[in-house]
Amino acid sequence: MRQNTLSALIFGTAVAVLLSAVPASAQATRTFISGVGNDADPCSRTAPCRTFAGAIVKTFINGEINCLDPGGYGTVNITKSITIDCKHTLGSDLSSGTTGVIVNIPVSANDPTRSVRLRGILINGTGASGAVGTRTGIDGIRILQANSVFVEDSVISDFSQQGIEVAATAGVSLNLDNVVIRNTNVAGVTLATTAGQVVASFNNVRIDGTPLGLSAANRVRANIRNVMLSHNATGIQTSGVDNIVNAESIMVSFATTGVLASAGSTVRISNSTITQNSTGLSASGGSIVSMSGNSVTGNTADGAFTSTVPKN
Repeated sequence: MRQNTLSALIFGTAVAVLLSAVPASAQATRTFISGVGNDADPCSRTAPCRTFAGAIVKTFINGEINCLDPGGYGTVNITKSITIDCKHTLGSDLSSGTTGVIVNIPVSANDPTRSVRLRGILINGTGASGAVGTRTGIDGIRILQANSVFVEDSVISDFSQQGIEVAATAGVSLNLDNVVIRNTNVAGVTLATTAGQVVASFNNVRIDGTPLGLSAANRVRANIRNVMLSHNATGIQTSGVDNIVNAESIMVSFATTGVLASAGSTVRISNSTITQNSTGLSASGGSIVSMSGNSVTGNTADGAFTSTVPKN
């Protein structure tokens, strides 16, 4: 009898030790959020969370958060690889007085990809300032550290600074596909890093209603295709050092300056239209190269390409 009691005690102690080694709330590789969810829930399909911020802490590195239904899911600070996918419903991030999405993924052996995928999200910076409804959100997306960030099928609107700002201290890749950025007070997209390069790829992107559409501000390599820049004070501008922008099938219109290239920067343009601007092209110490098939006409002052690459 004494031996049986001792054996039961040893077994019970072992079970308690094993249970204590299991996390109280294990992370899942796929989690769910809903407009009627609760962040105290496990973020499962049948017990979803309520916000991006609530779900991300319960999602494993490189996992996926799915939106189940339309809802406002709040701002989020991303510190690990993740996919947030609301494409087949409405996932909204109302960023009054703050930044909508911050991407700041440190180097880690447990997170070798350091990659973020955002899909089907409306990021809105509208807020209130006293009795005035205005743009109180800071940036739509701010990228500080990551290997790669993908934004697809999304709208970023009404921010007091940038729609997307890359302000990195190392190399990062930004990829936009089917994205609208509109009504920001400083810039649509600003790209810069102090080391390495920002490698950007845009396809089917529209930027409207901002002082500066696309700013290649430092150490940028950008390929943009099927991009419309309209009603911006400047469509494309390079500044800082070591910037190359390759543009194909773009339209720049209704700007004070369509394309401006600063010293040490090159903008190459092909199969594009630059029209109805005060100044079409301004090579302010940099190079604006015509590859082929461009139309620069109908501007108050068209400006001129610094060089033209002949057809083979």
